[in-house]
Amino acid sequence: MSHRAEAVDAGSADAGVEGNSRLTGTVGVLLVVLLFAEGLTILSIRGLITLHLFIGLLLIPPVALKIVATGYRFARYYTRAAPYVRRGPPHPVLRLIGPVLIAMTVVLLGTGVWLIIVGPDHAGLILTAHQASFVIWFGLTAIHVLAHVRETVVLAAKDVRRPDPARPVPGRGVRTGAVALALVAGVALGAVVTPTATAWTARSAAEGHR
Repeated sequence: MSHRAEAVDAGSADAGVEGNSRLTGTVGVLLVVLLFAEGLTILSIRGLITLHLFIGLLLIPPVALKIVATGYRFARYYTRAAPYVRRGPPHPVLRLIGPVLIAMTVVLLGTGVWLIIVGPDHAGLILTAHQASFVIWFGLTAIHVLAHVRETVVLAAKDVRRPDPARPVPGRGVRTGAVALALVAGVALGAVVTPTATAWTARSAAEGHR
């Protein structure tokens, strides 16, 4: 293979790394917005329980997409894939708290879904685990967002602006479609499951009247 062909292959591979970073950035911006909205519902959880449940369910597909995109980069770097090694290691903060943050996110969302299933009368330890995981998750997420906010916004903006013909990064449509599909799937999940949580909404309404 000629040096020119090798350079083309390396450039294409590096574009794949950039594409992964842009996908991670775009879904990251979406998650920040949704998580902020979810946080606002906690300020008046009884009155906003329906919205709290809906947004919590909506978050599941975008969170799954973020975990897959980030996990793929981790796996490719630690298996010594050349393009990912050239890009450099994941952010030190992400390497340190990333696995714990992912675990706490899964626990937080998982216990949230479990609470919908069992209802308030059988919440018990599940509610305690949900609340405890939220405390840990919130602290780790605050660190994560502060460490990545500028990079995330910059990466997301690159797929919004007109592409640079001198440095093309293929897959823009696929990335946009993946984020849109995750959002639509989240809305559908929330729309289908939230109305089944009548025990929680009825209890909140009754407590509000009292």
